[in-house]
Amino acid sequence: MASAQILTNGKALYAYNGTEWVPLNTAGNLVNSTRWQKVVAGGETSLSGNDDSGESLIYTPGYEQVYLNGVLLARDVDYTATTGTTITALTALTAGHIVEILAYNNINVANTYTQGQIDNKIANTFTRWIDTLSASATVLSGLDDNSTTLSYTAGLEQVYVNGILLLPSEYTATSGSTVVLSEAAVSGDVIQIYTLKNFRVPNTYTIIETDQKFLTTTSASSTYLTQAAGITAATAATTYAPIAAGGLVQITPTSIAATGGSGSISATGAVSFTSASAISLNGCFSSTYDNYRIHFANVTNSSSGNINLRWRVSGTDDSAANYRYAGNQMGTQATPTNVGAKSQTSTRLGYFTSGQRNFLTGVDVSTPFLSCLTGTFNSAIDGSDPDSYVTTTTSFFNADTSFTGFTIFPAAGTITGTIRVYGIRN
Repeated sequence: MASAQILTNGKALYAYNGTEWVPLNTAGNLVNSTRWQKVVAGGETSLSGNDDSGESLIYTPGYEQVYLNGVLLARDVDYTATTGTTITALTALTAGHIVEILAYNNINVANTYTQGQIDNKIANTFTRWIDTLSASATVLSGLDDNSTTLSYTAGLEQVYVNGILLLPSEYTATSGSTVVLSEAAVSGDVIQIYTLKNFRVPNTYTIIETDQKFLTTTSASSTYLTQAAGITAATAATTYAPIAAGGLVQITPTSIAATGGSGSISATGAVSFTSASAISLNGCFSSTYDNYRIHFANVTNSSSGNINLRWRVSGTDDSAANYRYAGNQMGTQATPTNVGAKSQTSTRLGYFTSGQRNFLTGVDVSTPFLSCLTGTFNSAIDGSDPDSYVTTTTSFFNADTSFTGFTIFPAAGTITGTIRVYGIRN
């Protein structure tokens, strides 16, 4: 069984591979710190080279800790560490004193980011605040000796007085910018406050942002349903569903043609036309639905006469004499009469009197895309004064033909209005 321990010389991390203990500070292995230890001869103001165990002094500036007889020295106050191989600016050392230098090194693992790449992706995760007091103080805040503002994450800070690590019970650190000592430090004391910062990675979502994109069933119902006019999860399907079972689905034509006038298709699929002698809609019918409904809104005509319909295939009207229609016309002043014809080149939807209040209700269309008879049923109201007429009409195309569109046109003059086409769910 593999195991690991720190050997008594404190120099390396070893692992047992089942046969022998192997040092992990060799190339390709994991080690994130080294310790350089030396009993000095006396008088040294700088340190470099090999220690008492033959270990070379190597460190990353800013990631080293220097101890003299077990007491942590203050960086840039008690020493200078900038070269990566030498510690300078020490007060002359006394013979027999022990110097230890802890260096935190890069992790050597294959397929990793370089130091520069990591620096580009994350902010520094470790900061140090150092202040030499000029007077007695219990409250520590503001700028230190290097003009660094005290900032920490509560619970992730370490407070040292003259190199001695204080217990959390010996100070209060809650604000993130002020530390209050339980016992006042005196003038000349060196305060060091280390803080570990949260690991920050760019191009990531926060928890809230993620929840907004990937809502659970529970969060979705509470977020979007219960707050909207008393809507609950149970009623949401019928309230917010765009299409109920067996309902209508608005169709957007693939193209239109307004003869002698103008026309356009809206984002929802509505076709508006003005002063057109004919308005043609293409790409309305497909195998998706068997039956359809054509709705008309505010249709007016410039001349009195019938409003007619003709089916289309691939952008061309089918003008064969296969149209048949029959209906009943009832008026406020006249006796009801029957209307009908066969072997026509179009079918009649209703009669409009120019300048009157005319209404053309929805046209129900049966199986226009299927290769069978295509039938329609609709009503029209001619609001003439003093006589008004209501006409109900049924029609069919007497041939097995698959249609993809249709044309609406008046017997005379031009028409203006809006048309919407809906597929009826199978």
